[in-house]
Amino acid sequence: MKIDISNLKQTESLGKQIGEFLVNFNGLAIFYLDGNLGTGKTTLVREILKAMGWKGAVKSPTFSILEEYQVADKEIFHSDLYRLDSQNDFEMLGIEINANSRGIFFIEWPHKISKFNFGEEFFLKLSLSNRNRSIEFETKNKKFLNCIDRININNPS
Repeated sequence: MKIDISNLKQTESLGKQIGEFLVNFNGLAIFYLDGNLGTGKTTLVREILKAMGWKGAVKSPTFSILEEYQVADKEIFHSDLYRLDSQNDFEMLGIEINANSRGIFFIEWPHKISKFNFGEEFFLKLSLSNRNRSIEFETKNKKFLNCIDRININNPS
């Protein structure tokens, strides 16, 4: 599934819909956010967190590599792996993700690590062309795809 985004209001609408989906999600959700610099990965995460109820600032984890948030009963991690060289570098961050984990992980530059292959995995490919952005979604989670399919991106609420 692919959505074209031409302005910030549409990104806000998409983030709101995904955030509302995640508020009711229990278990482990891993979002692999793939895309070049400036495609809107952190902006999308910021809008998702706002929709989930986060009131504070949402910083890009480009330099910190990892930012952590607590929203209601949800632990949320946002990582930017651009500056990492290997899977070993990721493991040294001390994040333990296994089949029994709960929480939400947003991972920018996911090609730097091996996929986890458990929990609910969501692959988002963000691209930018002529100032227009697009996001391609891939997941086995049909509820999530239905949630995305319901978005009226050209008439955000």
